[in-house]
Amino acid sequence: MIDFHCHLLPGVDDGAESLAEGLAIARQLYEAGFTTVVATPHVLEGIT
Repeated sequence: MIDFHCHLLPGVDDGAESLAEGLAIARQLYEAGFTTVVATPHVLEGIT
């Protein structure tokens, strides 16, 4: 399976808040059978 919209990058947008949380999300995706994940953060104006 492929996930084309995932928020696992920590501190980028409304996704994972930490590296540990991002890795936990990645682990859950792997355990659910995903073989490819595309990190697609939102662009939030004024936040670098």
